[in-house]
Amino acid sequence: MLDEAGVATVSGDLDPLSTGVVYCELVCALQGLALYDVAEEWTEAMERWSETNAIGSIHGRCRVHRAEILRLRGSCNEAEHQALVACDELRPYLRRELGRIRLHKGDLVGAEDALLAAHGAGWDPQPGLALVRLAQGDTATAAASIREALDRPARMPSKERPPNNDLQRAPLLAAQVEIEVAAGDLDRARAAADELGLVAARFESKALVASAATAQGRVRLAGGDVAEAELAFSDAVRFWNEVGAPYEAALARMGLGDAYGAGGSEHRAALERQAARTILDGIEAGAPEKEPAPVEAPDAGGNVFRREGDYWLVVFDGHTVRARDLKGMRYLARLLAEPGRELHVLDLVAAESGATSGEGDVPRAALGDAGEMLDPRAKEAYRRRLVEIEEDIDEANAVGDDERAAQADAEREFLVKELARAFGLGGRARPAASAAERARAGVTRAIRQAMSRIAEHHPALGEHLDRTIRTGAYTYAPDPRAPAGWTV
Repeated sequence: MLDEAGVATVSGDLDPLSTGVVYCELVCALQGLALYDVAEEWTEAMERWSETNAIGSIHGRCRVHRAEILRLRGSCNEAEHQALVACDELRPYLRRELGRIRLHKGDLVGAEDALLAAHGAGWDPQPGLALVRLAQGDTATAAASIREALDRPARMPSKERPPNNDLQRAPLLAAQVEIEVAAGDLDRARAAADELGLVAARFESKALVASAATAQGRVRLAGGDVAEAELAFSDAVRFWNEVGAPYEAALARMGLGDAYGAGGSEHRAALERQAARTILDGIEAGAPEKEPAPVEAPDAGGNVFRREGDYWLVVFDGHTVRARDLKGMRYLARLLAEPGRELHVLDLVAAESGATSGEGDVPRAALGDAGEMLDPRAKEAYRRRLVEIEEDIDEANAVGDDERAAQADAEREFLVKELARAFGLGGRARPAASAAERARAGVTRAIRQAMSRIAEHHPALGEHLDRTIRTGAYTYAPDPRAPAGWTV
C-alpha cells in the first residue's frame, strides 16, 4: 500500500505541494518500519522530483531522508553535510539526526551538542543521548535515561518517528540491551531483547530482525552462553550485511569476536575484531567499506531470470549474478517471458499483483480518471497557505528581510499558478490522470530502477536490456546479436 501511494505521487496525479508531503510521509513510514532498501529507492525518486518541483521546505526534508540513508550506508561525512544544510533550512529539530551521525563517527562532543540542541528545540533526543552517555563512561546516567524513555515515552512531535508504539520502542529497546549489559542488569537486558524480538517478528523487517539478533547476542554472551551468542551474532552480521548497514554489521562483528574469545578461539576473535575495526575506522574517516558484489551462483545453462525467495537468479551470456527482489524485476520477468508481445501497462500491474483473469477483463475505460486535480480539501489547504505566505511577506518586509520576502513571494506565485492549473474554462475543475497513466508512471520507474541495479552488477545484461526493453508500449524485442531465449 505504501508503494501504491508512492506510485500516485510520481504519476502526476497530485499537485506539487501534496506530492512533497506524501513523499515525505512515505519515506518516514518506510524508515519507521526499518525497510531501508525500499526507503532508499523512494528517497532517490524524491530527490529527482525535488530538483524541479519542490517548493518551500520540501528541499530540506529531502536532505533529511538522504542524510539518514547515508548514515546507514556508512557515509557519515556526507550525511553530516546534508544534515547541517537541512538544519539551516528546517529549524533545529533535525539536529537529532545530526547527533546520530556524529555518534557513528565517534564525535562524542559533537553528538552531545547536537542532541542537546534538538532537546532544547522540543524534540526527543533518545536513545542517542543515552548512548552518548554510555560512550562517555557514564553508565549510571545512560541506564537511568533509557529506562525513563521507555517507562515514560516523550509525547514530543517527530516527523521521523512512526506512530506505532512498538516501532517507536524498537530503537530504545536495542539501546537498552547494550546499556543494561554494561550496567550489569541482565534481567532488564534480557526482557528488552525478548520484547525487541517480538517486534521484529511482527513487522518482518530484516533490519529489525538484525537488531534483535544483535541484542540476543549481547545478552547470551553476558550470561555466559557462548555457543548461542556466536549463533546470534553470526545471524546479526549476515542480516546487517544484507541490509547494507556497515556500522551495525561492524558492531555485530565486534560482538562475534568477543564470543569467539570467550570460547577460547583467539585467532577467530582477532580476525573478527580486526575486520570490524577496519570498517569503523573507515566510517569515522568518512570512507565506508564498499558493498560486496553479489554472490555468484553456478551456471544454470542458457539465459535465466528466476526469482528465488528475496533474490533473483540472473544468468546471461555465461555470467551469473544474484539481484535483490524489486517490483521492477517482476515486470522485467513478465516481459522476458513473452518476447515480442506488446503488453498493456495494466496487464503488467495485474500480473505482478496476482489479479485474476476476471479482474483483468474489466474494461480499461471503466477505470476512469483520478477525479479532480485538486479536491476541496487540497484547495482549502492552498488557500490557507497563501494566507500564511502573505503574513510571512508582511513580517519580512517589516523587519527588512528581503531574502525571506523574495522566497515567500516566489512560493506565492507558484501556488497561484497551481490553483490556476487546476481549473478549466468557466472555473470547472480539471480531472487528474487516468488509471493507466498513473500505472504507467510507476511501472516505468520500477523497470528503469531494476535495469539500473542490474547494470551495476552485470553491465552486459544492462546494455542488452537497455536496447531491447521498450516502456512506451511495454515489450521485449530480443536483440539478434545476443543469445536468445530466457528461462523465467
